[in-house]
Amino acid sequence: MMGGDLGDLFGTRRQPPVSELDLVWHQYQRARDAGTKPFRAAVQVASSVDRLGLAFAAGYSAALQTMVPDLALPAALCVTEADGGHPRAIKASLRADDTGATHILDGDKTFVTFGNLARTLIVAARVGMRADGTPALAVVRIPADRKGVTLQELPPIPFVPEVPHARVELRNVLVDAHERMSGDGYLGYVKPFRTIEDIHVYGSAVAYLFGLGRRTKAPRSFLAELAAVLVTLDALSSAAPLDPPVHVALHGATENLTRLFGTEAFSGIWDAAPEEEQTRWRRDQKLLSVANTARGARFQKAAEQLGLC
Repeated sequence: MMGGDLGDLFGTRRQPPVSELDLVWHQYQRARDAGTKPFRAAVQVASSVDRLGLAFAAGYSAALQTMVPDLALPAALCVTEADGGHPRAIKASLRADDTGATHILDGDKTFVTFGNLARTLIVAARVGMRADGTPALAVVRIPADRKGVTLQELPPIPFVPEVPHARVELRNVLVDAHERMSGDGYLGYVKPFRTIEDIHVYGSAVAYLFGLGRRTKAPRSFLAELAAVLVTLDALSSAAPLDPPVHVALHGATENLTRLFGTEAFSGIWDAAPEEEQTRWRRDQKLLSVANTARGARFQKAAEQLGLC
């Protein structure tokens, strides 16, 4: 299953580690140009960085390209608004113009990861209401420099400051028919991306820790356990993200990673790591628990559907 791509992670040692965001995207794109699938490209890059924020950058980019394979990077998914990211919270609208040939996009997105650096924006917007009273969503892909699009960089959050966020204002933005992506905006993009992002970001985080373990000469048995989590996530990256078994397996992989965090071997890699890298990890590790509640709810629902509890 691993082929030659994940084998690069196990078989090579990269020194010194990468510490710049531009290099992350450059190396990721080079791997993609060589035919490597997004998850494995992100893993290869993340294993060579010196901080979790840069691993996240690779994983987030890979998640977007898994969902939208021909997407040019850097790109950003624009969903979250003032009241959150649930479909009922989406007030941004997409409506046909008077001719019906194009659409007009209006609204505000309050927290967009990499928004101010993006070349392309993937935007979720309302196109009406369903019979059951829930919003119908569409997703469009537009250039970030399209007339009517304004990007405002937000102050850094308390962790992973290498990952910028922006507010996006959309005012009478013209959208061509071909820029509206096919399928249901919620079921085809917004909902599955939550799981796709989890798989790819966790995979990149594990790859970063694997690379650190290589640099600090961690025990082989510990590296093997990290590799087991990584191989599981690699398999999940190609699975249908809304399938219940995916959520159950993802829960198992993340729980196993959490267990590894409590081992002596894990403490040992940080004892041997550069002091500035230790400081960054203490600051940034909360990134991995940001979506714990939602991820846990998806696991519980999937486990019930499969009769596991």
